[in-house]
Amino acid sequence: MLNLIIHIDEIFLKGSNQPIFYKRLMDNLRVLFPKINIKRTEGSLWVENVLPEQLEQLALVPGFANYAIAFKADSSIESIKQAVDELVKSEGNTKTFRISAERSYKKFPSSSLEIEKEIGEYVRVKYGWKVALNNSDLNVHISVGKDDTYIFGNTHNAAGGLPTGSCGKVMALLSGGIDSPVAVYKMMTRGANVDLIHFQNQTTVTEEVSAKIFDLAKILSRYQPGVQLFMVPFAEIQKQIIMKIPAQYRMIVTRRIFNKIADRVARENKCLALVTGDSLGQVASQTLENMSVIYAASSLLKMSPLIGTNKKDIIDTARTIGTLATSIRPYEDCCSLFVAKHPETKAKLDRILKIEESIDQKIIDNVEVILYPISTN
Repeated sequence: MLNLIIHIDEIFLKGSNQPIFYKRLMDNLRVLFPKINIKRTEGSLWVENVLPEQLEQLALVPGFANYAIAFKADSSIESIKQAVDELVKSEGNTKTFRISAERSYKKFPSSSLEIEKEIGEYVRVKYGWKVALNNSDLNVHISVGKDDTYIFGNTHNAAGGLPTGSCGKVMALLSGGIDSPVAVYKMMTRGANVDLIHFQNQTTVTEEVSAKIFDLAKILSRYQPGVQLFMVPFAEIQKQIIMKIPAQYRMIVTRRIFNKIADRVARENKCLALVTGDSLGQVASQTLENMSVIYAASSLLKMSPLIGTNKKDIIDTARTIGTLATSIRPYEDCCSLFVAKHPETKAKLDRILKIEESIDQKIIDNVEVILYPISTN
């Protein structure tokens, strides 16, 4: 088991509202890692009982800037030296070091500089390491409080942003591709609590197809407690689109229907915005003209966190959060079914509205929506 010190990210900007954001972050961590103990310290969190294999997941939980393996000592020089010895044992190849001390408890008998000199000399003599104020192998941090002192080594970057669930609720359109799960994660790091909605291509329904969507939702639940997945069987609407909509407009009409249904489900579940994985110009439906027509199908706020992101960066993020291997598993979603040889790239809203009149609106209004709560653990 490991103990960690966790340093917050944007929470420090929240002024008198900081306690609300701290509580959300701590609540999220307790749900995602049920066996940990966690408490707030000055400007950070102290976390106990973390398994080494949990570090990768923990680093991707939104809301804190970095973490480090840490040790706690009484606020005395001798106790600090003992904790430093424990830290040294946990580190790998080290030849150079520096000591960085700070005191929130100003009545501690030694100044920060005096602590650095005394502990630095102790480490230099005992371990034979050289002092290097720049680019050292190990930076030993010492944070002295009134009752406890925290000692930790090199920090490791974390997801940053704000704790999931601290900035309201949104609904994301989840496809079986690479982009939309990344968009979901990006919104989580902005503090949004994200519900998911997927439109199921029933021309290729198999257990494997359904499993892919559930697997993506399960991966995303590693970073947000209480993920909800709404599945929408799309067979009847698919038939209408194939029979009544010209091929070059099918993708646009399909995505407009997605937005109409997602709008209704979002409002029923108190979501304040719709989220997509759109990236400007990536495919035909993501031109400015087509996105304008598609987004007009819903009056809810639209958020597209990947809009200015290139594909390589999206793929890199998908790999980092663990969705890439699942996203590239074979699965033709509803959109892929309607890809035309020569799709419209500059749609006009009045033209699309006229074409949509052939679709039976009652089928859209009455489509079944099935809720699947996704377990965090």
